[in-house]
Amino acid sequence: MNKYIGIGLGVLVVLGIIGSGSLYTVDQRSQAVVLQFGELKRVVNTPGLKMKIPLIEDVTYYDKRVLNFDLPAIPITTGDQKRIVIDTYTRYRINDPVLFFQTIKPADEIGAAMRLEALISSTVRNVIGKIPLRSLLTVERSKVMERIHQEVRTLAQALGMDIVDIRIIRTELPKENRQAVFARMNSELERIAKENLAKGAERAQQIRSTAEKDRAVIIAEAQRDAQKAKGEGEAKALDIVASTLGEDPEFYGFYRSLETYKLALKGDSTMVLSSDSELFKYFSNPEKKGQ
Repeated sequence: MNKYIGIGLGVLVVLGIIGSGSLYTVDQRSQAVVLQFGELKRVVNTPGLKMKIPLIEDVTYYDKRVLNFDLPAIPITTGDQKRIVIDTYTRYRINDPVLFFQTIKPADEIGAAMRLEALISSTVRNVIGKIPLRSLLTVERSKVMERIHQEVRTLAQALGMDIVDIRIIRTELPKENRQAVFARMNSELERIAKENLAKGAERAQQIRSTAEKDRAVIIAEAQRDAQKAKGEGEAKALDIVASTLGEDPEFYGFYRSLETYKLALKGDSTMVLSSDSELFKYFSNPEKKGQ
């Protein structure tokens, strides 16, 4: 009796082992590849409790979520022959587990990291090696990163991976030539500053020359207009004098004598004249002026 009980218990244990070996669970964050003697049999993308042939089929799990990969710092020579060191990080997901299993060896995250390191390193060197360092320090940086992203994404599709994003997290100069590059950059900036100053001085001189020319033209035109107005005024004055001379010649003579006195007696001048000089006839005998 005890013999049959032992056999029954043994059978139950074997069945339990076989039963547990035929069941597996797929998490909603994962996807599974079922292998039979190392050969791919099927892919399971839906979560839940699944069955397999025990001792014959094995299950390999791949994460459905977006994964991170940090590329170690790599030295690169830019298009303008500047040596820099670049760190990048990549976000990717395994979107085709069949391709991933067939092309990545070992078919896990370690194998994926090895393949991504080769793809990203070569692409970053190729793209940045054709552009100047200044492009990584301006708004053109986003265009450069988009180009790297698209090229790596195209290459990774054949490996069953989708590249979500690639970013440069650090760009710096190698320690051994950092000072030399800074010196060259300072020299270039000084050259640009001197060139701008020279252009500014040339433009300032042009503005001054134009202003001086305009000033000379304005003064000449003003002097011309002044001489014209003066001539017209003198002509008008002569016309007035000529018209009034005939009406009262004696008054005109008296007025002209006063003008002569004003000019002759100005300052400390000394004049020696006879008492009957015509110059002071209006002072000596005002009753007989003009006789």
